[in-house]
Amino acid sequence: MNFDIEEIKEFSGDAASIYSVTMEGEENTLLEQFFEENEEYDEELTEILNKLYVMGKETGCRWDNFKHNEGSPGDGVSVLKAGRLRLYCLYVDSTIVCFGSGGYKSPEIHAYQEDPKLHERVEQMKAIAERINKAIKEKDIEIKDGKLNINYWDYED
Repeated sequence: MNFDIEEIKEFSGDAASIYSVTMEGEENTLLEQFFEENEEYDEELTEILNKLYVMGKETGCRWDNFKHNEGSPGDGVSVLKAGRLRLYCLYVDSTIVCFGSGGYKSPEIHAYQEDPKLHERVEQMKAIAERINKAIKEKDIEIKDGKLNINYWDYED
């Protein structure tokens, strides 16, 4: 799984840096794809847009804005909710979050694993989180002044 990490400047600000990833061969980030794929949920998308803006510009990425432990223990995979809409991410700290994608969680299901699309999105985010966490441990990516500083990015496992 190859991807680039991109800061989303329209949401990033003094309080936090908001990131997403662009998968190899794609033009849009996963965050942009999320908004395109879920455009019929206008109210929920507006709520998520507002949350992203406020996090980056005003409050930072407060722990309690997210539901944590959506992936494997300790991997940082979390979810930002608005109504029934779910947006999965890697929560690094209150100043850095990297968003993937997500989707609508039907009221008929109790867990994301019951929905093939949501399950795929979480598995994708888990793989992205694993790669980014490994790069942070190996100092290929540093966290400095509320930013991800990419020193060396190796796609290969």
